Amino acid sequence: MPINLNAFPLRIPNRSLETCRIPYDKESLDSLRSQHRATHAFRRQGENVRIFGSDGRFPVSGSPETLALQDNLGVFCFLVKDGLTRHLAGLGRRPLGFKPIELVSAKPEDNLLASLLGNAYPFQICAKYSIDTRFIQGQPFLLIDCSTRKVLRESCLYFVEKGFNILGRYVVTEEQDGYRKRFGSVASLKGETLHVTRRDGQVQQIQAKDAYLEASRTNFDDYIVHTHGAKKDAIVERIRQTVSVFNGGVNKKERIETLKKYFQSKTIPMIDGTRIEIDEAPDIQAQCDQMPRPVFVFNDNGEADWTEKGLTQYGPYTKRTFDRNDPSICVICAQQDKGRVEQFVRKLLKGISSSKYFKGGLESKFSLGTSRVEVFTTATDSVAAYKTAIESAIRKKADDGGRWDLALVQVRQSFKKLKVAENPYYVGKSLFFLHQVPVQDFTMELLGQSDISLGYSLNNMALACYAKTGGVPWLLKSSPTLSHELVIGIGSANIGQERGADNQRIMGITTVFSGDGSYIVSNTSKAVVPEAYCEALTAVLSETIEKIQKRMNWQKGDTIRLVFHAQVKKFNKEEIEAVRAVIDKYREYQIEYAFLKISEDHGLHMFDTATTGAQKGRLAPQRGKTLKLSKSEMLVYLIGQRELRQDTDGHPRGLIVDVHRDSTFKDIKYLSAQLYSFASHSWRSYFPNPMPVTISYSDLIARNLGWLNQLPGWNDSVMIGKIGQSQWFL
Repeated sequence: MPINLNAFPLRIPNRSLETCRIPYDKESLDSLRSQHRATHAFRRQGENVRIFGSDGRFPVSGSPETLALQDNLGVFCFLVKDGLTRHLAGLGRRPLGFKPIELVSAKPEDNLLASLLGNAYPFQICAKYSIDTRFIQGQPFLLIDCSTRKVLRESCLYFVEKGFNILGRYVVTEEQDGYRKRFGSVASLKGETLHVTRRDGQVQQIQAKDAYLEASRTNFDDYIVHTHGAKKDAIVERIRQTVSVFNGGVNKKERIETLKKYFQSKTIPMIDGTRIEIDEAPDIQAQCDQMPRPVFVFNDNGEADWTEKGLTQYGPYTKRTFDRNDPSICVICAQQDKGRVEQFVRKLLKGISSSKYFKGGLESKFSLGTSRVEVFTTATDSVAAYKTAIESAIRKKADDGGRWDLALVQVRQSFKKLKVAENPYYVGKSLFFLHQVPVQDFTMELLGQSDISLGYSLNNMALACYAKTGGVPWLLKSSPTLSHELVIGIGSANIGQERGADNQRIMGITTVFSGDGSYIVSNTSKAVVPEAYCEALTAVLSETIEKIQKRMNWQKGDTIRLVFHAQVKKFNKEEIEAVRAVIDKYREYQIEYAFLKISEDHGLHMFDTATTGAQKGRLAPQRGKTLKLSKSEMLVYLIGQRELRQDTDGHPRGLIVDVHRDSTFKDIKYLSAQLYSFASHSWRSYFPNPMPVTISYSDLIARNLGWLNQLPGWNDSVMIGKIGQSQWFL
């Protein structure tokens, strides 16, 4: 059955254009665009700017050039987007951006909140279209995507008059081109004048009518509380379902088709008057491949392609070698919740008889024996109370001459709003880590689930607990190659209680390696600020190679393959040079490397008519469906139609994996299959991940260590001990 993309072939006209080339200078380019935007198009290319006009005349003198469009497809794509932008602007539609062009619908019927909260509600969630170009198998295509965007039509004055507290909230100002630019946070309000703290700390005044609240999730949720009080959660859930249905495959495809047909029906010219011609999306079914399900290895080398089945049939991989049987577990919880928490912990350890996958609990499923549990209560939710309870637990075990194998810590959702040093979750975690005790937190809200839902939650929680205590639930079987292989994941997290200058981007590095035909996660991990990232990458890589060459008995002349996974816009020269610097130290081996960029924000979707009649995920492709976009690019679906849990989950997003041109190993099919397998290898959940563990684990490391580093007295050297060898960050 046909499979289509939301990508439509562009016909390339057989004609040439006269252009003018001048040296690039930002100030000059901005000035030219401002004065001559109506009659000319300006495209920066490296250190030059190319100018295009309708009549061969140009506003400045430069080097004349004649370009054949069929030989300059990048120029052609630029002129197509320029022509579409001009057309939309001529209709008064105010398109934003260029990579991609974004168009937010102003139609009242395209406001998804109108049916829920009314047309007059100041926040709106509107249909948003993205328009871009992309090369697929060497040919130019027009990409059209449809999603949603939060929009705020009313100024700050509206919210002041409605009695909504805007102090401490971020506000934006609107530019002439429609862009809204962050201005700062509201420090005080006098009459209708806002006193706003800018990023540099300076306070500036602005009239409330000239500023807009940022259309953030926090502002949105808080205003719903202001207007609807206790009904907020129910309304937010209805909004989530409405947006998810809107983003489902059927609606998305229909809206994309409508806009494409509109473009086809109009005579939309490029700057030189040549009409933009758009063809129909081809059927790519014959060009798609389906990856086989990964195989996992369990106790006694038992194999299964379903982790739940493998654990039940064979037991965890380290069943016979796990050294923490009959584990000592301490529980930290609030005094007033002790009874319910004890019931919860018993279900975690012993299971729920009515549960489909969690009848035996943590102890039976992972062959742990009988846990020894002790509960320590907190009088209040304060940091001091948590510290007292945790210190009592640690002291008690130390007096007995041992240490806890696991700490279960009850937290509350409200803790997320606290600063790090005032947050019992982070303070408690740091205290336990200091004594090499892994931590699994749980919320009181979790305790309120029905046994059916709780069974699924506890099943995942038990898996993470086993991994945190040093167990290996399963390994990922791979086909042995002639090379020793290391796969290094690079993730990141934005860390900071306040946005702006104090906000930090933290890089996380983790290592996944294959040696004996199976993949396993190494204990080498690090989190650093971007400025120190290359140095840390070099250190982690050197340390890992040093460790594994002995462990795997590498021999002189062996081929070593390094594969880097990262969610970055592009790999920079510093990263590649850092890797080469390490490689130079190991000249006795033949080392090859691949830099694999992983992107989920690309706007390319696959619609598979084979799932048209499905109850959920209609038009969604199956997990493992791939399409080779070029020699170096592959579209890969790590989540497919069957992995969607309900019919309101929207259309799944595929990943585009791209091998950097400086890589010395470039087998995109092999690298994509490897990445696909890693998406099933998370010990945080039994469900396939929308990201490979190389990325998701690295993100978790960055987030956890980034927050912990904000605690007074915390030192990453704590993680050098046994705690660092477990999957503590799950």
